[in-house]
Amino acid sequence: MTRNRALCAAVALGALLAACAPAPPDAQLLLDRQARALRDGDRAAFTATGDPAAWKPLHALPLAAWRYRVTARQGEDGATVRAELRHRLERDAGTVTTRRVLTLGRDADGSWRVTADRPAPGEPEQLWDQDAALRTAATARTLVVASGPADPAAWTEPGDTAARAVRAAWDTAVRPVIVVPDSTDAMARLLGAPTGTYRDTAAVTTPGEAPRVVVNPEAWKALGEEARQVVLTHETAHVALRARTTARTPMWLSEGCADWTAYRTSRQDPARTAPALARAVREGDVPHRLPADGDFAFGGDAGTVGRAYEGAWLACRLVAGRWGDRAVRDLYEAAGTDGEGAALRRVLGVGRAEFTALWRASLRQDLGG
Repeated sequence: MTRNRALCAAVALGALLAACAPAPPDAQLLLDRQARALRDGDRAAFTATGDPAAWKPLHALPLAAWRYRVTARQGEDGATVRAELRHRLERDAGTVTTRRVLTLGRDADGSWRVTADRPAPGEPEQLWDQDAALRTAATARTLVVASGPADPAAWTEPGDTAARAVRAAWDTAVRPVIVVPDSTDAMARLLGAPTGTYRDTAAVTTPGEAPRVVVNPEAWKALGEEARQVVLTHETAHVALRARTTARTPMWLSEGCADWTAYRTSRQDPARTAPALARAVREGDVPHRLPADGDFAFGGDAGTVGRAYEGAWLACRLVAGRWGDRAVRDLYEAAGTDGEGAALRRVLGVGRAEFTALWRASLRQDLGG
């Protein structure tokens, strides 16, 4: 009898504790409230649902969209949440989608709030993960988001210049979003890659529906003013052409057209613009093929990468010089739809072998002196 009483008492105590335990929060409702407060610029409502320290960097961003979708819950109290975050800045061409892990906690009055919000394992960091003091500057064409010591206003004029160059070359309006992190390491974390991958790269364009230009501030310092503008225009061309770029678009056309856009109005001697390839041609080492996709790999052999970019630019320059600027645009469009070979035949009237022969002859002519 004593044992039965003890068992009944334990069951009763367990039921009482369960009844007193905090009910798991409605995480989706909580995150919807927080997102609405952020979009409305309501700091009080945001801090009632989230971490007050998160307000400053998020509010600094010109957000056009911000929405969580809960995908899983963990823990007996449901206080660890996995969610998909979709957000968009005012100048983004599309929406950025990323996976996050959020921790929920209770205040003294029993209300729930988000106490931590971090990238899910394997996901890159976002701008607000790195700096609580993000700063922005914008013109009608360009949005700059900077952290660390960088002055975002210093980037708007070159951003506008890049946008105008792309518009002139492609008859396409583009409004680049330029991200200037604090260091090469911070850049790599935004891109979800090891630091060494981009150590010598001045800027890259992010993949996805909302391409942004991410600058490497350390490599940027080593460039002169003209080279900086070339890099920024090159990356802005990638932003503008993202919707036309597919798995069928060869890298020589993608990278070559970006450089063609950047150098389009330059009157500089091609041998000065393509020094590595010019040196090889003068030594009798004329490439036998157009650059392959693998030749452009980040972190690859510097000589191979340099010659690939230079050769790609000269291939696109050849198209513009022989067939006209419109042919460059048509070739890019056709390659993304039909592939390289079909595009060359349809737009230029030549096969790949004939185009390669013409390209090799142009290398000898432009670089052989």
